[in-house]
Amino acid sequence: MQDYHLERATRISQFARHLSGMHARAHHEAHGPCFMIFSENKPDGLGDEKTLAESARPEMETVLERFTLAGIQSMPHLDSPIPLEIPGEGWKQDDSGSRYVQFSFEEKWFCIDIPRDTLFRFEGETMMKQRQGFFYLCDRPQFTLYGEDVEGHDPFRKIYLYGDEESAAQDMAYIFFQLWRFPVDSPLYVKACAFGGKYDWEDYDPI
Repeated sequence: MQDYHLERATRISQFARHLSGMHARAHHEAHGPCFMIFSENKPDGLGDEKTLAESARPEMETVLERFTLAGIQSMPHLDSPIPLEIPGEGWKQDDSGSRYVQFSFEEKWFCIDIPRDTLFRFEGETMMKQRQGFFYLCDRPQFTLYGEDVEGHDPFRKIYLYGDEESAAQDMAYIFFQLWRFPVDSPLYVKACAFGGKYDWEDYDPI
């Protein structure tokens, strides 16, 4: 058990290091929103995940040079109650398809997204009860990112401020190792790039 906790702490630190590097990439290299995906598999070709970049409108590429044209304009308060009712359709139906967690990095904050089609319904219910701060995007549409296909994407989302990458890494460890029950030493793959494809850093590199 001690070895498990040590390995889990190591993976959390590993996740946090990857997330921490995205602030500089978004603000000083891409000068616009970026995303990062952690996946159980390295997909063939382009992969079949519904990434945030794929769910955005094609014309986004022409406007992503400025943060003010992407994301929400201000940080709404999170003091209203979060409904526990969740949709009855659109959930993962079988063991096909890759499990993955994705993040979007905006000007003043970043967020975690767990698309509904990568969760079984009972997993969505469990996550909403066991982890604070998660909400279903349709319940709080003010957190919709610029150009995002809400109806086709429909993620569970949680907002973090820069500097809180450790907390985000802990949430991701909960999803992979507790909710999805992956062994803590499972190989995972990370992809990071700017929206629009102008900058491409990790390309499903193993971690």
